[in-house]
Amino acid sequence: MKTKAFGQVVRELRIKHKDYSSLREFARKVGLSAAYLSRIENEKEPPPSEMVVERIAEALGADKYELFSYAGKIPAEFLETFKKNPKGVASFMRRVQEVGVESDSDWKEIESKLRRMKGKSEK
Repeated sequence: MKTKAFGQVVRELRIKHKDYSSLREFARKVGLSAAYLSRIENEKEPPPSEMVVERIAEALGADKYELFSYAGKIPAEFLETFKKNPKGVASFMRRVQEVGVESDSDWKEIESKLRRMKGKSEK
């Protein structure tokens, strides 16, 4: 469970980044006003759109999915999968919760098994 707020994470990453210790420099890079970015970092604005979250992640060299998680957003690419098979995706996610899949190694194991299953079905 993510405990930090989106703005706090962005601020920490920006300050650590060698090119963006200045809020103005970073705002210019991601195409936002410094005032708006400051409000995001200080939790006076909700997290921005998916497109802006992606620009922020790219500029900071951060994982966009981690930032989506902090922003409380689900990437459109995943929503498309859900729309194609909502019952199947919901069932899969409920099972993941029941089993308690949480660690990176758990997810990597599931990914590996899915790849093997896909390979068998293509033969």
